[in-house]
Amino acid sequence: MKRMTVFTLLVCALTFTAASSAEVVPSTAGRIHHVVIVWLKDHGSSAARQQYIDATKSLSKLPMVSSYHVGAALPGKRDVVDSSYDVAIVATFENAQALDEYSRHPDHDKVINERMKPLVDKVIVYDFIEAP
Repeated sequence: MKRMTVFTLLVCALTFTAASSAEVVPSTAGRIHHVVIVWLKDHGSSAARQQYIDATKSLSKLPMVSSYHVGAALPGKRDVVDSSYDVAIVATFENAQALDEYSRHPDHDKVINERMKPLVDKVIVYDFIEAP
């Protein structure tokens, strides 16, 4: 029984240490880049790709967006280039709070759910803080 208690305390201590050592980035730390990579259900279809691009452009007009770029994959010949996706988006925000406001905005939810999701097979999102 004593071994189990010591083991439990050790696991709790390691968990607390790992959780507390993660760096929390303040919302004012720097500009945030929101990178969205999209594979469409109708992969390779220029019509589906354009429909998705047209739908997403309306999100660029939300007030918390600093810049917004959307386009098709550029085929690459180097091994490190992944051109398997259909559309990519890079949206920039002044801070993490602005990204959070964007993701919770009713227009964002409406466009995503009604116009974009029906076209999508897979999405991967990468968010990062711009280095000073």
